[in-house]
Amino acid sequence: MVEDRIRNIETRVQASADLPESAKAELLELLAAMRSELQGVKKEHLERAETSAGAGEVPHGESLDDALGSLTGTVAELEAMHPRLADLANRLAVALANMGI
Repeated sequence: MVEDRIRNIETRVQASADLPESAKAELLELLAAMRSELQGVKKEHLERAETSAGAGEVPHGESLDDALGSLTGTVAELEAMHPRLADLANRLAVALANMGI
């Protein structure tokens, strides 16, 4: 699922006529680094993070505070176990935000 998201972002970046080539290159470089870093992440950790993130929905019977606490804990655990991946994800998010995306 993460690989699908990376591929989707890559496709959109490459197809964008509005992004300067330097911005495309920066984003594609970050995505390639993330793909490489993900190879060292255990499948179970990614699945747990994806499950915790869900589809932006709070599981039935769980309060919003509990759901956010669970997600925050999962993110903190993933950051502690894979700091380079967390850094790359943050850099990608900042780059996209700075571009207004």
